[in-house]
Amino acid sequence: MINLDKVYLLNPHYHLRHDIHRVVLFSRGGTDQDCSRNWQTFIHPLQAALLSFFTHNRTIRETLPLLCDYFCKSPRTIEKWVAEFIENPQPIYTNSQQGRIYFPKRVLIEAEKAEGNLRFDRLDADSFIWKKLDLKTRRLYTGPAIVTFMLTNRCITHCRYCYADTSTIADTPLPTGRIMELIDEAAQIQVRQVNLIGGEVFLHKDWQSVLKKLVELDIAPEYISTKMPMNSERIAALTDIGYRGTIQVSLDACDEIVLQTSIGTRKGYTEAVLEGLQMLDESSLDYQVSSVLTTYNCDIGVLARMLQKLTTLKRIRDWRIVPVSNSITKEINEFICLKPKQEQIATLFKQMRPLMAQHSSFPIILGEETMNKQFGKTEGGSCNFSGSECSALTTHLFILPDGQATICEQLYWNPHFIIGDVGRNSLKEVWNSQRALQLYNLTRSDISTRSQCHKCALFDSCFGYQNRCWSDIIKAYGADCWDFPDPRCKFAPEMKNRLDYE
Repeated sequence: MINLDKVYLLNPHYHLRHDIHRVVLFSRGGTDQDCSRNWQTFIHPLQAALLSFFTHNRTIRETLPLLCDYFCKSPRTIEKWVAEFIENPQPIYTNSQQGRIYFPKRVLIEAEKAEGNLRFDRLDADSFIWKKLDLKTRRLYTGPAIVTFMLTNRCITHCRYCYADTSTIADTPLPTGRIMELIDEAAQIQVRQVNLIGGEVFLHKDWQSVLKKLVELDIAPEYISTKMPMNSERIAALTDIGYRGTIQVSLDACDEIVLQTSIGTRKGYTEAVLEGLQMLDESSLDYQVSSVLTTYNCDIGVLARMLQKLTTLKRIRDWRIVPVSNSITKEINEFICLKPKQEQIATLFKQMRPLMAQHSSFPIILGEETMNKQFGKTEGGSCNFSGSECSALTTHLFILPDGQATICEQLYWNPHFIIGDVGRNSLKEVWNSQRALQLYNLTRSDISTRSQCHKCALFDSCFGYQNRCWSDIIKAYGADCWDFPDPRCKFAPEMKNRLDYE
């Protein structure tokens, strides 16, 4: 039974964004206990209208008559609708003519349980009007859900395996003032999150101002990755800003010689990073460690020594070990000597498991999914590809240091995928630019006859679903073969440059 005298509200971690033909329900912040994190689904505008009644400071007793009048339904029907969303412990779904509509857990909660997150947005149900319903198209109509700023491509290391384009010089970097304007626009169009990456984020002269604004607008990045040794000044700045995300410290080994050879560091770098980790451990900031596995550190002795150092830390969130993957910006011959064999990686991970069991104070995440891509085996087109779905052209916009916008973090300044310039245009204008829409709506005539995709019977469904990995295609076949099949496809030709681990 619903307690009619309680005030329930839309969980403050959830937001409703009108996307012309549907409404995006997404989460921002929160923990696994109080919401479904990283959630994003399309819901019917009428469902958004119903939830909007719970963004006002009213009891259920006051809200039910308003809902009955709005939907012309009986109190019994309305109570049944509402009850499904109140403190639901697991995600739920409803059925529609366009398929299932999914909702996260704990959609409506007691106002008392919102604690410091208590917020009444007072949304207007009539603001979610629509003409044509579309719950299937993956691309957002009104702009990206996530924006990534590559603040700079400068770095302090020279990683032999780095996938970033650190050689292109941004002669006219995007002014900080323009970045601030774009952040304001991002908040206005209700992006879920704005990410900051490098190069090295902390090398940008105004990183503090940029991050502070993102924190104030509640669209700060979930984590910031760095290879710079943390020091008291940076930690104090992050703390003063109020950043609540995670600092990801990239450290491949604790052996100085290994790092000097693989990432080109100077003497004393390893000690400085370890000292920085100790400072993080003593601060209020969340942090984790990430290691890229190459032939230089694919050794149980190297990783055991690393683990011994990390176990002295009390607050480390986790340690992630991910095998190196190919890069568009590096020649394949350079990677042949950097990529361990699959058997070497499997043996190392097997040797790691007893050590992981002995040191269970923090999770150690082995990136085994990297080795399990099913190249040349997937049937049925891109909707069936395993792994994370591609966000290029559907939800994500990537901004380079000079303001040029591209569709994917790993494509960088490839002219074929540049869709605009945020130095001259707004995020919405770039998102819906002629080039962006051309790439999203490719036809057979846009595909060369040498590509197996040109005559494929699955062309419309495969390209329409937009889950082909453009960067993997270019890595496997070369930049001039951008229109080839995704190497996971059953009809993909033999890779010129192997992406798997031999």
